[in-house]
Amino acid sequence: MIKAARWILPAALLLTTGCGLKDLFGKQTIEQYVLVLHRAADSAIPPAGPPALPGTLTIAPYVTRGIYDDRGIVFRLDDFQLDSYQRREWAIPLREMLGTITAEALRAKPLTAEPATFDLRSPRSNGYRWRGTVREFEEVNRGNQVLAAVHLEVELIRASNDSVVWRGSERIERAVPEPTKSMKRIVESLSSITGEVLATLIERARAELAAR
Repeated sequence: MIKAARWILPAALLLTTGCGLKDLFGKQTIEQYVLVLHRAADSAIPPAGPPALPGTLTIAPYVTRGIYDDRGIVFRLDDFQLDSYQRREWAIPLREMLGTITAEALRAKPLTAEPATFDLRSPRSNGYRWRGTVREFEEVNRGNQVLAAVHLEVELIRASNDSVVWRGSERIERAVPEPTKSMKRIVESLSSITGEVLATLIERARAELAAR
């Protein structure tokens, strides 16, 4: 299993490797970034209540189709042109970062009796599976505005019969603070929005499953 704390939490990893520099041969270097889940201290997190489901929950790598499956960080011009940076990329595939961040988010608000785990191989485990899909995950350039947009869809699957027990979708788009082309600020905004999207999906899943 991959532990989130190994590479998601340290804010230092948000720094680029060679941002804006050139190597000895005069070629522009690659800037690499990771998402950082900013989580409140355990003492500040209210009790989550009993889990909504028994057993275990395994998180699969997120489905990242098309341009989101590449390493390049995606940007959008207005609402029409979607592209990715050639020299600004995710240090770790987006599908894996989101899986690890989800496991960390579920640590404070568990859906199952056993702690959720992220499994890179995505096996057909007993219990339940969290299957997420990326619909949007990008920098948005709209006129003079620079924004960040995250849209995730999630299905909770009962592994024994591959049936969907819950599904949800959440999208947030927000202006980047100090709106410049600073990729650090954009990645920070994507990280913050991702945490909010996941928190909303988890709370909604807990409430709807408990109501049943």
